[in-house]
Amino acid sequence: MFDREAELEKVKNGLNYPITLILGIRRSGKSSIVKVLMKEEDAIWIYIDLRKYEGKPYLNYKDLVQELERVLNSFPERLKNLFKGVKGVSISGIELRLGWSKENKVDMSNLFERLSEISEKEGKRVVIVFDESQELRKLRGYNLLYPLAYAYDNLKLRFIFTGSEIGMVYKFLKLGDAKSPLYGRAMTEVYVNPFNKDLAIEFLRRGFKEANVKVSEEELEEAYNNLGGIPGWLTYYGFYYLQFKDHKSALEKTISTAVELIKEEFNNFLSNRKEARERYYTIMQVCKRGCRWSDVKRAIEAKEGISVDDKEVTNLIKNLVDSSFLIKEGEIYRPADVLMTNAF
Repeated sequence: MFDREAELEKVKNGLNYPITLILGIRRSGKSSIVKVLMKEEDAIWIYIDLRKYEGKPYLNYKDLVQELERVLNSFPERLKNLFKGVKGVSISGIELRLGWSKENKVDMSNLFERLSEISEKEGKRVVIVFDESQELRKLRGYNLLYPLAYAYDNLKLRFIFTGSEIGMVYKFLKLGDAKSPLYGRAMTEVYVNPFNKDLAIEFLRRGFKEANVKVSEEELEEAYNNLGGIPGWLTYYGFYYLQFKDHKSALEKTISTAVELIKEEFNNFLSNRKEARERYYTIMQVCKRGCRWSDVKRAIEAKEGISVDDKEVTNLIKNLVDSSFLIKEGEIYRPADVLMTNAF
């Protein structure tokens, strides 16, 4: 893993405490850090990938329980048998089932309690990872914050929440809400930022060296100038360069792939915001090269021919910032990813 030693060490230290947040914009390398950690740390890992729910308007308790069930069924039979006696858990042969219906519903607090007991019995940490945890804000019919707070205060579990939509992770956890079960709880926060120019070029240089491919410094610099410092896009570029054996083709293919993915992610963002769809597109177009709040208000009003409430403009911009489509630098709003300028 390239130049993420400091972040990895912070996450390792965070395992001494109940909850760690790993935050950074899309494709910055958060999941890679978790996967390296899972290889290096001898623990009982429960990894739940929530990316599949990005395009869905909501998820329910059944979805969450089935994700947990899938992971627990990868445990050795010896560990699975330790869940016997937990209400809502049934074991038939080597298959473990978690109930989600009203009549036979496994309670998450009870499940966490048993996992904590297993941690003590095995002499190992149990670490539960929710990758892209902002999707949990769409959980309907069940408040996960109460069992999380119970586990924080009473159990020997460790939780890692990764998130690309940084503001939405905070919204899910409700850390600033005095009525939230997790209010006032200390958490380790680790930010995974894009590479600066020197690191991005060195990342590419080393990758090509390992592949025994010679690439000119001019090509590396042009790649950075077009793609920015997000490791995911740089990795795509390296892959396509090896495939096409041509810098221009690799760059064009990376940009076109990025634009498709960004548009898909933006459509997912809009799935629950259809009424304001055109306004969000207007904001992203206005802010492609940087904009102020007043620029956004003026553009929306000019397009719609009506006066728009100041609070509405503020909320629209805040949603884009919370979802990591925009970042704020002083009074200026910019796309969080340089390639977003190609998508709008």
